[in-house]
Amino acid sequence: MEGTFHSPVDAGHFSGILEVNPSLPLVWRERLNYVRIALGAVGGALYIWDHTLPGSWGLAVALACYAAWALTVAISRTANRTQPPLLYLAADTGAFLAIAAHPSEPGVLMASFAYLFLMLHAGLLYHWVLVGIVSGGIVLVMWAVHPRPTFRIWPAFALGGALSVALAVQRRAMEIRLANALRRSVLSRSEAELAREQERQRIAADFHDGPLQSFIGFQMRLEIIRKLMQRNPEDAMRELVTLQDLGRAQVTELRAFVRGMQPGEVTPGTLNAAIREAVEHFERDSGIRTELFCGDLSRLHESMTLEVLQIVREILNNARKHSKASRIRLEVDTERDNLAIRANDDGSGFPFSGSYSLDELELLRMGPKSIQRRVRTLGGDMRLESRPTEGASLNVQIPVHR
Repeated sequence: MEGTFHSPVDAGHFSGILEVNPSLPLVWRERLNYVRIALGAVGGALYIWDHTLPGSWGLAVALACYAAWALTVAISRTANRTQPPLLYLAADTGAFLAIAAHPSEPGVLMASFAYLFLMLHAGLLYHWVLVGIVSGGIVLVMWAVHPRPTFRIWPAFALGGALSVALAVQRRAMEIRLANALRRSVLSRSEAELAREQERQRIAADFHDGPLQSFIGFQMRLEIIRKLMQRNPEDAMRELVTLQDLGRAQVTELRAFVRGMQPGEVTPGTLNAAIREAVEHFERDSGIRTELFCGDLSRLHESMTLEVLQIVREILNNARKHSKASRIRLEVDTERDNLAIRANDDGSGFPFSGSYSLDELELLRMGPKSIQRRVRTLGGDMRLESRPTEGASLNVQIPVHR
């Protein structure tokens, strides 16, 4: 009774109607054979007891074969796995019709039990279309043959068939929801792993461009001081003062780096305040006067607020490390369906000159890599204009609804 589960995309295909629900444990399906053995044995015994009925011996033999087949399958695990799935449904339907033809009150009781077993079995294992065909066919056969006295309860059989179809429909809907949930879970794990990998690359790049370079410069100056101490103590002292200034700058840079690694909880409602706090820290640490305009950011999706804050922090950090600016103007606001982040400074600009888009910057491997990665992750675009010795301008556009 093995079956292959197909995705919801294939649900409308005819092949999907013949599938068997694989979520029902195989051991449960194996235990159903013991119910079949009991049905076949008791049903056959009824016809042997009333052997004077027309066709009783034939029906008794048929039910005995049904019980023997179920016993063989129950004993052999290999047989249970290799039987065609529809064979079980056809055999159970035939056994029910044979039992329902017995003209006695015990026959009515056995027919009711056999029909209950058939509908529960079908509703749990088969497609609702197949369940509807079987239950509808049974009602039509009973209406045409009028077996006495079982015919008296045909409305109950019709209701049982409808309930079985409803069970199969709900089971199928649950399978589709579970499949979709599993697919979303796999995608979420993949996206989370990609985000972690991108964050690791960004941290490595930031550490390489920031604290690591400062430590290398610190080490080089210590070597210079060591040599000067032997030849010219006065020059060594002046170099030591310079090294002290470098140490203060390095502490400031490390503080900014640590703050960037601990962003905290940011929501669309608190993003405005978080940006202002980042600007205040930047002004205090760098001494660069910053003019900030921050509009209404409540329209942003919560999943992008932290990335936006990190972009702002990296813009300020790059300006502090490389621009040599005395003034920065920063704008963060929503415009129609985009979030706009604009930064202008009067510093030294980048080593290159001109205006470049995000694609051009990535192709030429120029500009701030960490900002480029975050903008690309958010599905946005950016344009960087560099004016050596005169400053630089950065314009970032990110869709509000992704």
